[in-house]
Amino acid sequence: MSRYCFITGFLRSGTTLVEKLMHSLPGGCIGPQPFPFLYHDVKRLFLRSYGEGDERYPLGHLFREDRYGPEDFQAFLTRHRVTPEAVATSFARMRGYSGWQLPALAAHAEHVGEGSFAQVYRALCDSLPEILGRDPSALLGAKEVFCEEFVPYLIAEGVSTILVVRDIRDVLTSLKLGGGGTYGDSALPVLHIVRQWRKSVAFALEFADGPGFELVRYEELVAQPHASLERLAERMHCDPPPGGTIGELRDQEGRAWEGNSSFGPLHGISRDAVGRFADRLPPTWTAAVESLCAPEMRALGLTPTAGGDIDDRHLAETVERAANEMDLVGPAESLAEELGAERERARMIVDGDAAEREQRRCFIFPGAYRRLVQAAAAPLPALAARHAHDTGRT
Repeated sequence: MSRYCFITGFLRSGTTLVEKLMHSLPGGCIGPQPFPFLYHDVKRLFLRSYGEGDERYPLGHLFREDRYGPEDFQAFLTRHRVTPEAVATSFARMRGYSGWQLPALAAHAEHVGEGSFAQVYRALCDSLPEILGRDPSALLGAKEVFCEEFVPYLIAEGVSTILVVRDIRDVLTSLKLGGGGTYGDSALPVLHIVRQWRKSVAFALEFADGPGFELVRYEELVAQPHASLERLAERMHCDPPPGGTIGELRDQEGRAWEGNSSFGPLHGISRDAVGRFADRLPPTWTAAVESLCAPEMRALGLTPTAGGDIDDRHLAETVERAANEMDLVGPAESLAEELGAERERARMIVDGDAAEREQRRCFIFPGAYRRLVQAAAAPLPALAARHAHDTGRT
């Protein structure tokens, strides 16, 4: 019997690299973004149940979300039935979409019957070995970005999930500089990017210690690729990767894979992109992003260049300075209002005693909020030492 996995994370975080590595495992067959609109369409149906119209980004950042929580979306997915007509509509809408990387799946999708989202997910993944020229595989799965909200449901349905997280400073560098516009919407305001990244970290903090969930840190993956892949293989109950897998990584069509970096091809798995922000991201941008993301960075063992102060006045100063140089909030939002919300969030972390409703509004999970409060209170050297111990580094 095949096992199933799902790979997700924010844009430019290394999800494609993880997808290629998992596909390289003996018995592994992973689809590269084989049905992206299916996730969007299901989330839009959920939002319509709250009387909402079709949002451009239905898989949003969830910051200050008052309408629902992750448990409400999970409950919707549990009871929702995906019809063949809904699958056909999703696949028809994907024609011509550059993010759809497996059009050959459309013919197989015509034979998928009605079922829960998890059943339809498995049925579509069952078609991948034939399309990708693999023997019946032991591990089937797909990769799609922005889909952290599906993690609790898929885990509950027995689909192992892998969430990839990368330093927000390098994520922003990859999205906004070089050829980043090729891989994502270059018009995304910086605050939207920051909040989407923080959402990804919130899910990582909430599920990192639970069954069926694997957190992959991009920096650790490229530093120790073979050890990281061996660990993932063990967790997914796959045979270990054969020798040479890392040095000769190939895509699903058997071609040598040169990565999808915003700054040109890579040969093999490279650490060149780690810390790239230091030479390319304007200092004012770095300071603003570190102020907005300092709690999450500290919780992940990342050291902000400015020391990681979590102070709402310092945050306001750095963000206001950077707002003169970057598209921070977009034309439809008020800088004063958004900055006020961010300052309130910072104060909640420093105070450490926010009401549960506010914890959910601003941090998605109370457990994630508690982890951020603890990280804010810990000295950075202690955090770095603990991170080194947890990852086996010295």
